[in-house]
Amino acid sequence: MTKTMFFALCATETGVFLSLLGLYRAASKSDVWSFFFSTPGKLFLCSSMVTMFAIGVIIYVLKTSTPLDKKRVALAISMNVVMLVLTLGSTEALARILSKQTAAGETFLGVLLYPKEWPRIATYYRAVLDETVREGSFAVYDPILGWTVGPSRTDRTGLYSSSAEGLRSPRVGMSFADLKARHSGGSDLPASVRIALIGDSMTYGHEVRCDESWGHMLEGLLQPHTQVLNFAISGQGLNQTLLRYEKDTSPWKPQVVIIGISSGMITRNNNIYPFLQYPEWGWPFARPRFVMKDDVLTGVSERVPDARTIFATRAISELPDLHLDDYYRPFQWKRGGMWELLESSYVFRFAYSFRPPTDDRDEERKMKAMELGQVVVQRLVRKVIQDGAVPLVVYLPYKSEVAFSAKSPTKDIPLSARMLQNALIKYFDPSACLTTIKATDTYMKGGHYSPQANAQIARCLAPVVKTILSGV
Repeated sequence: MTKTMFFALCATETGVFLSLLGLYRAASKSDVWSFFFSTPGKLFLCSSMVTMFAIGVIIYVLKTSTPLDKKRVALAISMNVVMLVLTLGSTEALARILSKQTAAGETFLGVLLYPKEWPRIATYYRAVLDETVREGSFAVYDPILGWTVGPSRTDRTGLYSSSAEGLRSPRVGMSFADLKARHSGGSDLPASVRIALIGDSMTYGHEVRCDESWGHMLEGLLQPHTQVLNFAISGQGLNQTLLRYEKDTSPWKPQVVIIGISSGMITRNNNIYPFLQYPEWGWPFARPRFVMKDDVLTGVSERVPDARTIFATRAISELPDLHLDDYYRPFQWKRGGMWELLESSYVFRFAYSFRPPTDDRDEERKMKAMELGQVVVQRLVRKVIQDGAVPLVVYLPYKSEVAFSAKSPTKDIPLSARMLQNALIKYFDPSACLTTIKATDTYMKGGHYSPQANAQIARCLAPVVKTILSGV
């Protein structure tokens, strides 16, 4: 009798916990029926039935017990309550002690804890900002671009340096305004041709030194009359690349503009706050956001909020234009209200996070970003042509994309190549050049091109650029 009561109590407590866990996950589903047919919904139904059955057993035991049995039952209940309090209390204390705050949020035993707490995230980033004030930052806030490369700077690793104009350079503070300036050093001849590179980290040459980037190597192959200016900025989206060209690149009046396009640049089109799309980056800046309004590409605000403003907010819901960020998922953040007590428990959060909450909108996000990207890249190409320059669009494949080609089935074509095809934009594909290198030597640990891969891209691009210059 006592054992039956003890197991029934344990089943009730477990059932209640799992029912609450399943119900809490309901926020990630669009309606009641999709919830009930989902794994969390099935968990909720099954655990609720177990709970009701266990409660029925408890009631039956209490009704059929003799006075002596009732004393034993009371002892079993007391032991169960004590064990429950001790187990939950010690586990909760241990989780709080061992949890760590990261850029992505709190972690326990390597598991990122959901729901996230905005005050903790904001505090973390405010500390990051304070550190950049003390030590300086390679990337700096820009009200139009969100962020840009600071002039005459070197990053903490010493791998990246910028010119006096905020362009990638082999030496801190060198100025490309001098037509005799080159990446590899000075030249006796002033440059008669300027080539501008725009894009993200795949164009910038992330993870390698300036002299190992394909832009630097390309300049060496185009001497003695050519100066290459690398306006690329790591982490930026295609919309930021357009703005970078209009704001910073166009005034230099390059004859050729090489537009590097990666798939990541497209998925960032519908993102405003990078810490939502890439929480592991620890990136405190925000992005500009474009929308189509009356069939016209329009910015949602004239000024991108600065990091101090972002992380001074009391709740994530207060962030400007948050509803336009496709990577904001409310069910990943604390809701408060009736859930306040459970959300304060690290045990509950760990159980909720063991299988991270997800939604089914990834493909939808990609399609929306690609549709917007088509308009952005068309406007960018038009703008370059209007400025009297020749645009050369270069598709820059990731490691997982290099095996694909334009002849692959549509569903298998990488997002960036598919967008360019849909936009009817001609582009140069260096995939064939990259496949001549051993796969293990093509990409760095972080997924960017190795020095060998950059050299191959430069070699393959050089004749294309020379052909363009011969007609300029």
